[in-house]
Amino acid sequence: MLTAKQAAFVAEYAVDRNATQAAIRAGYSAKTAASQGERLLRNVEVRQAVDAGLNRLATKTGVTAERVLRERARLAFADPRKTMHPDGRMKLPHELDEDTAAAITSFKIDELGRIEYRFAGKDPSLAALEKRLGLNEKPMQFPLPEVATAEACAAAQAGIVRGAAGGELLPSEAETLGRLVENQRRSLETTDLAKRLAVIEEQLAQKGFAP
Repeated sequence: MLTAKQAAFVAEYAVDRNATQAAIRAGYSAKTAASQGERLLRNVEVRQAVDAGLNRLATKTGVTAERVLRERARLAFADPRKTMHPDGRMKLPHELDEDTAAAITSFKIDELGRIEYRFAGKDPSLAALEKRLGLNEKPMQFPLPEVATAEACAAAQAGIVRGAAGGELLPSEAETLGRLVENQRRSLETTDLAKRLAVIEEQLAQKGFAP
C-alpha cells in the first residue's frame, strides 16, 4: 500500500511526467528530489500505480501515443494536392479525406465561393517524428567537472542545475545527466565504504580478532 507522499507523487507525475518536479510537489526535499524521484519510479508498487494512472488518463482523454503519432504524421506528410479535384476545382471541406482535413488549421471562402485552405507547418511534426525514430540524435555537448569523488559529483549536479536554468540543457537532458552523476556518486560511495571496511578488517586481524 502506498504512503500518502507516494500517492501524491503518483498523482503529480501524471501531470508532466517529470520525476524530480513531481517529487518536489509531493512534498519531498528539493535537494534530494532527483534521487527521490528515481527511487520512487524503481519502487514496484509506485511504478505499478504510475503506469495504471497513465493508462487510465490515456483511456479517459483518448490521448494515446498511437493517436499522437498518427496526428503528427498527418501534419508532417500532408499533401496540398489532395484539396483539389482532378479537374482543378477546390474540394469543399466535407469532401476532404480525413488525413488532409486533420492537417488544415483554417479555411476561408471569398464572395466568389473560392476556398483557401491553410495547412499547419510541417517542421515541428517532422522534428518530433525524427526524435521519436532517433534520426536526429546527437551527442550531448555540456562541460562537467571530472566526477572522481563524491564531492565532485555534488559540483557536477550544481552545474547541471545551472545549465538547465540558463537554457543550455533541456529538462530531459538535465534529468539524464543528473541520473548519470547520481549513479556515479553512489558507485564512488560504495567503493569508498568497501575500502574502509577492508581497512577495519585488516586492523582487527592485526590485533588478533577474527574477521
